[in-house]
Amino acid sequence: MHDFLVRDAYWAQGRSRAETEVAAANSVVLGVYGPDGSMVGGARIVTDRATFGWLADVYVLAEHRGQGLGKALVAAACEHPAVAGIRRLMLITRDAHELYRPRGFAELSQPERWMELQPVPGGAPGEVGADEAAAGGDGGADGGADGSADGSHHLGYDPVAGPGPYVVWQGGGLPDPRTAPVAQVVAHLLEIVGAEGPVTADRAYRQYIRGAGSSKVTQRARAPMEQALGRLTLRRQVEVDEFDNGGEVQQVLRLAGAPPVVVRELGERSLYEVPLNEIAELMGHKRRELLGRAGAGEQPAHAVAGVIQQAALRRASPDRLKRAVLDAYGLIRMTQAAEQYLDAALALLEGDS
Repeated sequence: MHDFLVRDAYWAQGRSRAETEVAAANSVVLGVYGPDGSMVGGARIVTDRATFGWLADVYVLAEHRGQGLGKALVAAACEHPAVAGIRRLMLITRDAHELYRPRGFAELSQPERWMELQPVPGGAPGEVGADEAAAGGDGGADGGADGSADGSHHLGYDPVAGPGPYVVWQGGGLPDPRTAPVAQVVAHLLEIVGAEGPVTADRAYRQYIRGAGSSKVTQRARAPMEQALGRLTLRRQVEVDEFDNGGEVQQVLRLAGAPPVVVRELGERSLYEVPLNEIAELMGHKRRELLGRAGAGEQPAHAVAGVIQQAALRRASPDRLKRAVLDAYGLIRMTQAAEQYLDAALALLEGDS
């Protein structure tokens, strides 16, 4: 490992053999070995085995790339008992994003919350740790240990800019869930949740079926996907939030540790594919906007304050809130089904108020 890192990995230039040995001794080290027993690839996991992990120094020798070894190495790291069930596994990569994305990795949703200190005072000059990633074919190499997370959730919404873009999973060529090994269904479902989450379970299943070349989620096809979801929740890779949708339960899926709510544009979704808690959050912001308009300008005299307050409440009435949501999504017609769905979101908002 050391010879490759100091020769070909730019992030480890200047690292001494002793530093590599110390780093390895304090990490979970994974290796890929050729037929002759020589090490042709490897990775390190730095973790507290409870809440946080860092994937570092991922590499495959150039002459052994193109065989899927990098993907297998990343899969082995993600499934290693040392990180099973932890809250968050991080890495840094410069250009190997597509190597990690299928395993559920995604860009930071709130990079402004992260900070780093490098080098840490007292360290050897020139050694700042594996602070960035190099890539190459299957052997994308990633490293670093510069962050931590408090696990708190923040709403991904800027009232000025409005809802953020909705990222659609663009995969295809998936195996039929009715005949595929459960492990394959698990991996692909995790990929969909990683791309679109928080996402309703119904939409995630539809996206899987679309990727498998079909259009209808039959009960026979749904059963193995639900089984796969069960495994993902048991492994604590995916979290499931449940909401009352007019007497039915809506499941919303997200990667473990990801924010439960991110307000986004409608995108390719139908209204009924937008998670109820996402609509409820949008309604909350719209209500504050509507109420705020009445308070603009000069402070009203005491005699008319009650009239102004009543006007504000009418402006933020349930009907106005529901119409504001449709406007935000670029929808025009308030159908009976749409109103019922928005009523469920409004009930969720009122219940959280």
